[in-house]
Amino acid sequence: MSISFSSSLLASPVQKTSSLTAKPAEPKSAEEKFLEYAKMTPAERMHAAMLAQLGITEDQFKAMDSAAQQKIEEKIQEMVRQQAENGGDKRSGLVTDKLV
Repeated sequence: MSISFSSSLLASPVQKTSSLTAKPAEPKSAEEKFLEYAKMTPAERMHAAMLAQLGITEDQFKAMDSAAQQKIEEKIQEMVRQQAENGGDKRSGLVTDKLV
C-alpha cells in the first residue's frame, strides 16, 4: 500500500509559514533617524539627551521594569535641577539690559 501526496498540498503550508517568518530589522537611514528626531517634542528631545548622557537608549529604557524606570526618571530630574541651578547655558550675551 502506497500513499502519494500532491505536490501542491505539500508546497502550500511551506509557503504560508515562510511568509509568517519575521524579517530582520533593517538599519535606519540617516534620513529616517533625522525625521524621527524632528518629530520629537522639545521635552522628548531633552529626555532622549538625558538618557544618552546616562548611556541608555530609549528602547532599553522602555524594556526596563517600572521600578528601574522610576530610578532613571529621578536621575533625570536631578540632572535637570543641576543644569537649572548652574545656569545650563554659559554663552555670554544671551541676555542684555536695554535700559539706558
